Amino acid sequence: MATIRYYLRTKTANSKIQVQLSISRELKLRTSTDLVINYVDWSSDTNLPKQNNPENKILTKQLRELSNYLLNEYNSDFTTGVIFDTNWLKEKLNKQFNRVDEKVNDNIFLNYLIGFIDFKKSIASYTDCTIRKLNNLKDRFDAYEKKKKKHYLIEDISGKILIDFKNYLIVDCGLMESTATRFIKNFKTVIFDARNNGKQIHHQITGFSAGNTNSEYKVFLSFKEIGKIKDIVTLNEDWNKAKDWLVLGCYLGQRASDLLRMNKRMIYTKTDSEGSSFRFLEMTQQKTGEKVVIPLHDEVENILKKYDGDFPPMFATNSGSNSALFNRHIKKICELAGIHDMVKGKVYNENTKKNEIVETEKCKLVSSHVCRRSFATNFYGNKMFTTPQIMAITGHKSEHMFLQYIGRTADDWAMQTAKTFKEISNQKIS
Repeated sequence: MATIRYYLRTKTANSKIQVQLSISRELKLRTSTDLVINYVDWSSDTNLPKQNNPENKILTKQLRELSNYLLNEYNSDFTTGVIFDTNWLKEKLNKQFNRVDEKVNDNIFLNYLIGFIDFKKSIASYTDCTIRKLNNLKDRFDAYEKKKKKHYLIEDISGKILIDFKNYLIVDCGLMESTATRFIKNFKTVIFDARNNGKQIHHQITGFSAGNTNSEYKVFLSFKEIGKIKDIVTLNEDWNKAKDWLVLGCYLGQRASDLLRMNKRMIYTKTDSEGSSFRFLEMTQQKTGEKVVIPLHDEVENILKKYDGDFPPMFATNSGSNSALFNRHIKKICELAGIHDMVKGKVYNENTKKNEIVETEKCKLVSSHVCRRSFATNFYGNKMFTTPQIMAITGHKSEHMFLQYIGRTADDWAMQTAKTFKEISNQKIS
């Protein structure tokens, strides 16, 4: 069943009211009505103007009339086999308000991308990280178009153009291949959204592979290395706090942005049907907005006891500085723990001003993200835990994403299968 929803594009005194016609889960048409309102007069509960003055009441009446008109037009056109896309919606708005189209061609990829970003900003589920990635894509592709001296229509963007754009990101912009690949994956996401909104896309895009962003160089700390870190004795207070936060992170499985804001108020106790009590930490991940519930490992409980049931103190009051100091201190902690194995990883080159893959001591490659990856990798290797159990804590949406995250390869799967075959053979013999 088709539905209409209104929302604001910006929070200003003259915010444009946007309209979305949802035809199905996959097909949602959206554009601006060009009607404006002060955002303080907008109700987020009703998605309509507040009824606090005569002007808003008139505006509400206009929007309700528009909704009825669009739904009637949809029902009428549906029976005739009309193709529903954003152009159809704009034409209906122009007809309803007796105005001339502004001739903004959202068949041009950059125009569509700008509208896509605006829509993402308007919905509650968007994250700052998502908007930042999309804005980066907009800026990079805008620069690419200027180099090519042309605008690209959505339907003209082929696999060849995506490959050329990826090469541009690597050669001209100096990005690593894995970073360029992420740009292409975000690019495809926008194109598929355009297709869902009735746009024609190039036939090569559906089967086009952007490549693998899964770098082979996954840095994590084994249980043995975590044990070495626990045994460190130092008089430096910040290093001691960093050591405890690092161990906590390896057993809690969260990003630094979530780890370093944990506190005892997030902890609760639950008793099962047999009367056994267990302690959990519940929080909402900042990046994804997903709620995670984490059982507290004994290693976590031991550290909490050191701080009277709470987490270690912060390094700074500012979250950005706190994270930066944590990153700096844990490199020193791993150095003191003797974690000097030579491994390959990504290191920033001050001379070239870009990341490079080099072979260096593992302690130099450790960053705050080692916590989440160590948790995922170590517990994935334990047969007592299922993959969904671990994913429920790390917050991964799919097993495919999870396995890419920990860096499982075809060789890993082959070895795991070979070991299983051997276990089965041994069972038959015994």
